[in-house]
Amino acid sequence: MGASVLVLGGVAVATSEPGRGEPPHPAVWDSRVSPLVDFVEQERGLSFDHPVFVDFLSGADYTREATRSGPDSGDDAERLDRYAGELRALGVASGRIDLDAAFNQISDGGTLAFYSPSDQRIRVRGTTITVGLRVTLVHELTHALQDQRFDLAELQRTSEDESASIALRGLAEGDALRVENAYQAKELSTAERTSYDKEFADAVTTSEKATSDVPEFVSATFSAPYALGQPFAVLLFNLGGNLRVDEAFADPPSTEEHLFDPASYLEREGADEVAVRFGGTATLEDPLEDQGPFGATSWYLMLAERLDPKVAFDATLGWNGDDFAAVERDGRTCVRVVFVGDTERDEDEMAAALSSWAAAMPGGEADDVEQGGHPGLESCDPGESVDLELTGRTARSLALPSVWGYLQANGATALDEGELRCFSRAVIDALSYDQISDPDSKAFEGPAFTAQLVAARTRCGTS
Repeated sequence: MGASVLVLGGVAVATSEPGRGEPPHPAVWDSRVSPLVDFVEQERGLSFDHPVFVDFLSGADYTREATRSGPDSGDDAERLDRYAGELRALGVASGRIDLDAAFNQISDGGTLAFYSPSDQRIRVRGTTITVGLRVTLVHELTHALQDQRFDLAELQRTSEDESASIALRGLAEGDALRVENAYQAKELSTAERTSYDKEFADAVTTSEKATSDVPEFVSATFSAPYALGQPFAVLLFNLGGNLRVDEAFADPPSTEEHLFDPASYLEREGADEVAVRFGGTATLEDPLEDQGPFGATSWYLMLAERLDPKVAFDATLGWNGDDFAAVERDGRTCVRVVFVGDTERDEDEMAAALSSWAAAMPGGEADDVEQGGHPGLESCDPGESVDLELTGRTARSLALPSVWGYLQANGATALDEGELRCFSRAVIDALSYDQISDPDSKAFEGPAFTAQLVAARTRCGTS
């Protein structure tokens, strides 16, 4: 079964245009959400400028709002087909891939609600106010509050590139998840918590069935802003409360590495530039069909599909920039990705990982390469008929960078910012990948784990 991608809610990609005018909004809050508004304002330390519409939708109506009817144009369909070829070339999907259907399955079956900055409305699946719907509404109301205080549409519009846009989404989702979890902890009774747990478990089961055909890599990239954004936001809150989170919206994370390794944001690490060239020369052999940042998370997910996820994680931690490009060659999509490391040692580590990755790829269409002294890979789509023998590790692999981020958030209460990587490393090295990725693992409970945290703080702390 594919990865579970269910999230209670999210924020839709901002599409509002400058100068378009303010969407209409109600004079007063819907009475069903007023108590939740009060909680969100208090927990977040901010006030709403005005109420927003909340649309309680039937399942069918929610599906219509959350999905699209098909590719918008022939160019759009061609772009989706090319992306499917890129996924096969990267070894993270196999066979025929209907990405239009996959994206709709995620948007519908993978969510329970969303807030749209373009019309400033909240849409939720459900017309009866259950405990689960209240929790969902807290998440969406937090997005509405973010939008009113920080203008999410403008932040998305001015994002430097796709990597920065994803990082911003991670900040927004992480902040909303933090407030959502605070509502569960502070406002739900024991009976309500039991009811919520059952409701959520049922929703996960429904979501898994609805998204079972979605390639796990696609599911994981959708889930990444949630899985990595929450520990990022918790780290900021632990360092300086709501004010520190507010400061992050004023100076948002600019690369996916800032979510993947939150210490990189605290230390203001950027990204070096590198431009992919095919054929090893400055002149392109084929016209580019696609080009842009690949991102730390994609490096990790791609490597973890074929390699030990801990090896993939360590190689990715050295990220300091990249470039991705795709061309059509002899009727096939071919990709090249180049990695820039923080140090020469980091590049050597990635080069070794890519060599192992290429050797593990079926089809004989992948090679590790070097460009401008940097490691990379070049691979062509082997076609729909080739079985790429997926391992299925992608479904759980986000657990490792998520735990890494939570450990940094935990350490932030006792360590200096420069000591957080040492602390996370000390704990991670003592755990197996199976312990980290098992949702039922007891490795993070009890006196033994507490002793691990104390020992890691002692080892890494200087104060």
